[in-house]
Amino acid sequence: MPRIPTFTAEGSPTVEVGAVKSNIQIPLSQTIGTALAPFTKAIVDYQVKEKGIENKTEALELENKSVLELNDVAQKASSLYKNSDQANAYLMQESKIIRDKYAALASNNIIKTMFNNSYLLEEQKKIFSVDNAVYKNLIQSRAIASEGKETSLLTEAIYGNNELAKKQLPTDLSKIYLDDYNDGLIDIDTYEAKIAAIPNTVGYFEVQKDITNDPVQTYVNLNTGKYEGLTLKTREELKRDAKLEATPILRENITNYLVGLENGIKVDINEPAIKEIFGNKIFQDFKETQSNTMRVSVFKSEIFNSKIGDENKILDSFQLNSGNLAEDLKYKQKVKEFISQKADLIKDDAAVLILTHNKLVRNNFDSYNAVPAESDPTIKSQLFTKYINSVVQAQKDMDIDNAFIKVLPQSFAKNVVQDYNNQEPGAKVGYLQSLEAQYGEQYGRVLNQLTENGLPVTAKLVSYLNDENFATMATSIDTKEEKTRLNDYVKTQTNTTFGEINQEVATEMEDFRKVVMFSNKMNTTKANEELGDIQKIITYIAINSMSAGMDQSKAIKQATNYINNNFEFAGGGAIFGNDTYFIPKNYNNERLSKKHIEFIEKKAKIIKSKYLQDFNMKTFESPNEEISNTELNEEMLNQAKDNGVWINNADGSGIVFAIEFSDGSLGLVENEKGELLQINFDDDSYKLSGTDVIINMDQQDEKEPIPAP
Repeated sequence: MPRIPTFTAEGSPTVEVGAVKSNIQIPLSQTIGTALAPFTKAIVDYQVKEKGIENKTEALELENKSVLELNDVAQKASSLYKNSDQANAYLMQESKIIRDKYAALASNNIIKTMFNNSYLLEEQKKIFSVDNAVYKNLIQSRAIASEGKETSLLTEAIYGNNELAKKQLPTDLSKIYLDDYNDGLIDIDTYEAKIAAIPNTVGYFEVQKDITNDPVQTYVNLNTGKYEGLTLKTREELKRDAKLEATPILRENITNYLVGLENGIKVDINEPAIKEIFGNKIFQDFKETQSNTMRVSVFKSEIFNSKIGDENKILDSFQLNSGNLAEDLKYKQKVKEFISQKADLIKDDAAVLILTHNKLVRNNFDSYNAVPAESDPTIKSQLFTKYINSVVQAQKDMDIDNAFIKVLPQSFAKNVVQDYNNQEPGAKVGYLQSLEAQYGEQYGRVLNQLTENGLPVTAKLVSYLNDENFATMATSIDTKEEKTRLNDYVKTQTNTTFGEINQEVATEMEDFRKVVMFSNKMNTTKANEELGDIQKIITYIAINSMSAGMDQSKAIKQATNYINNNFEFAGGGAIFGNDTYFIPKNYNNERLSKKHIEFIEKKAKIIKSKYLQDFNMKTFESPNEEISNTELNEEMLNQAKDNGVWINNADGSGIVFAIEFSDGSLGLVENEKGELLQINFDDDSYKLSGTDVIINMDQQDEKEPIPAP
């Protein structure tokens, strides 16, 4: 019987029974399809499982990307809104856009469904998250509003000086804390602690305000038990704060107080604070210094206000009787130093000396400043004049040399000069006129002081000459650019030099130079410098005329005539015989008449020949003690009659009488009251200065006849 073939794994047929077994045994009762069904199901299940993984992976990737965007939306919703309904409405609106965007990217409906289901779950999480965040925002905002209200109430009550608000403050604070508790912002323990701390809170704000205003006294108050309601901890913290602020302030206050005490200026000082802050040792040292400074202050005031030469007498009267010899000697040395300080101030800044140490002058200054600028200008002007005149008079009373008398502090004078130099050429004359109106009879001194501080001599000449044409020409060439132009003109357009023209100008002004130099024997350097500046101004005016086509000789003559024709030279030195003073033909914006000029000259001659004995001249001191006062007076009178001369005074306001010595030096004559024998250019009286004596102007000079008026 034939055998049914079997198949090996290699697929080779064989007729041998049982040589190789097949992997699939199909029973005789089954078909092939029935036999292969389990295998087919395994393959299908595998493929379904694989596809499911692919769908889940894609859905998860879409979910991850969408959740990143959803997180951003949730964060915005949490930060933008304090109302959960508004926040969630915004979240749902933006979330739908995100869900639709990523659902549309799904490869099939299964993935889309899977994504939507997962996304909706994430959306619910975010809604819960946003609700929590918005609630926190609301609580935080509520807390901030509560704190703001608390601060507002404290600020209004403490810093606003509102008594009603201050009285109501505990009640208002209690209401805030109760509302915070009812709204869940604080628990019962915190609420009770806040209520109990209200007195401390109010006190803390009060002290902080006082530290800002006056840390020194606040520390004293804290240290002596003032300020009710503060806890011990808060009080100690505030004391540290107050002391930190108060210490440097109090040190400075002590320094200022002692400086003020030494100079007679009232400065407040908190003495109890010195003891509280620095301790008893430093306080005792302060009291000793205070006592010594008060002693020194008396001597300083006397020295700085005394007549020149009396300082050492005041120093000798300083008593060493405080009980501490070392301290006494130290302070006496300090008093001694005041003498040199005074000398330096007289030399450098006499006006500051007076303003600092003369109470009358300071009072006049304070009275002037106390009047508002918008008040009656006449009253303001009168007070200013009183103040300025007192500055000068105080220096005269101290016998300060006329050359050192100052009207203005030097720093202020420098500012005026700078202000003048910044003016346009056309405005400079008006500026000088305003100064003259302001300073009145002291304007001459002011001009001299301003010149010392750099005011161009042009300004001084403009004021003296009071000539509109001269003022226009002088101010127009008084710039660096214009002088450069004129120098270039001389170099390139003429056959002469600036030096030659300047020398011709000097020759034409020789008489003026002699008088100026005679009146300034003690300060020839200054006089030469000023004369040199005047010559340069006149030289530039002449060159300016030459540049306009005028002949050189005529231009020089015309320019120098502004000097020569505007001054009358007179006097006559007893030893050398030359003119000793000049009278300006223009003075105080007015032209002096020929008759008035002759009156001044005549008055000067008659005083010298007839009235010197009536002036009660103070005699020059003699080292010979055997010479009596009578002999000294007679010798002084003879010297004055024989060698007396009239010279221009320092401020240009008139002439003063001096004695010319054989060595060429001059000594100003003054009476026992320290007043100079002088004649002002605007003086038309018949009175002998410094006396009530009336001069008989009809008398003739013994030495030479007086021309008829």
